[in-house]
Amino acid sequence: MMSRVIPKSWSWAFLLALFSVSTVHAQTPEDDGRYLEAEHGRGVDLARSGQYDQALILLEQLLAKHPDYYPLERDIIIIYAWKGDCRTALRKFEKVRDQPDPEAYLILPVSECMVRHGRIQEAVAILNDSRQRAPDDAELENAYNNAMAKLAAKLLYEFRAEAGTDTSDQGKREWLMGATLARHLSDRTQIYVRYATSLSGYDAYQSGKSERVGVGIQHEFRNSLVFTQEFSGDMYRGGQSGSLTSLVYLPTDLWRLGASHTTYAEDIPLRAKAERISAKRSVVFTDFHTAEYRWSWLASASRYEFSDSNNRAAYFTSLGYAYELAPKREQRVFLELYQSNNTLADAVYYNPIHDRNLSVVHKTDFVFDSRFRRHVDHLYLSLGSYDQQGYATRGVWGVRYEQDYDFTDRVALLVGAGYGRHVYDGAGEYETSLNAVFRWLF
Repeated sequence: MMSRVIPKSWSWAFLLALFSVSTVHAQTPEDDGRYLEAEHGRGVDLARSGQYDQALILLEQLLAKHPDYYPLERDIIIIYAWKGDCRTALRKFEKVRDQPDPEAYLILPVSECMVRHGRIQEAVAILNDSRQRAPDDAELENAYNNAMAKLAAKLLYEFRAEAGTDTSDQGKREWLMGATLARHLSDRTQIYVRYATSLSGYDAYQSGKSERVGVGIQHEFRNSLVFTQEFSGDMYRGGQSGSLTSLVYLPTDLWRLGASHTTYAEDIPLRAKAERISAKRSVVFTDFHTAEYRWSWLASASRYEFSDSNNRAAYFTSLGYAYELAPKREQRVFLELYQSNNTLADAVYYNPIHDRNLSVVHKTDFVFDSRFRRHVDHLYLSLGSYDQQGYATRGVWGVRYEQDYDFTDRVALLVGAGYGRHVYDGAGEYETSLNAVFRWLF
């Protein structure tokens, strides 16, 4: 039998490799524990110094390697609350809320976030559980008493009334008015009833009048998903029924994403209403703003299915930047793009096969000292171009001024007026607009 001789250098290499592997395996649990503890502490120190994003990156990377490690989950929740992103903090808290004997320093920021988002009953419940476990904790007792006071003063009803004009159908003015009364059943659920009417000052379009009554319910699930379902009927049009279903997801305090579908769209042209034309509408949208509201962005896509066989696809996006955020004045500039496509060439209402509007909008907010809780005036200046298939590109512009009052925490009013140049089928028209919104909590 032949024996195989292993070179001496290979033998040493093999023994060294075995020693290294055995050493690593022997030291990994202890070293890994020390590493986890050190990195965890470094992340908390970063957060305490105000470097929240860096701390969260570090701690969430650790959590990915050590899933279900409660101390990491706890501190990540606290840092999101410190950062001001309460929605993320509350969503992550759902995973650990049944943890036995949660620390008071977790319950305190979480309860503050709950109060901030109107979930006062939940805040009272978790604070009460925590204070029973730690009856001598003064901070818990103060937080509980403050939450109880807010719960006692919580307003169950909200009334909102709106009035305005719409001249989107080749300058044919339409008056739009409505009112909504909502009642909160709990922190997460409300029911409402609303009334909306539209009418025209033109005798030829009086048949476009509508008087719609709707009832609905809105509920926010624990995963920050807000569901709305409404059923409505038009009293003027013989009870013509409709429904609205909406889903909005709020992953953080910075983002909002949603979709809705209604079988009876109310935002269709006046002359379409006058001809008893109706439409279904589906919408998807998203919007975002940075933590300091320096940048903002929103986008939406809508599809209308008209009963006259026309299908409309409409898109809108706006990118905003605040270049001045002074105590008494804020100035922002927006770049806005709108475009639509329609399939019916000879509709009785304004219905371009393809159009596009590109505008720059400048907004200035003037903050006033007054006897009211808040008084801000808004000035909008817009300049852009409108392009309609088959016609030359024309310029459009507008100016709008609004006065925005919060008389108290319960009563608010906004009134505004605008004047601008619009273009329909290549012809420019000058139009005025008016609007008012009143809100009362009680």
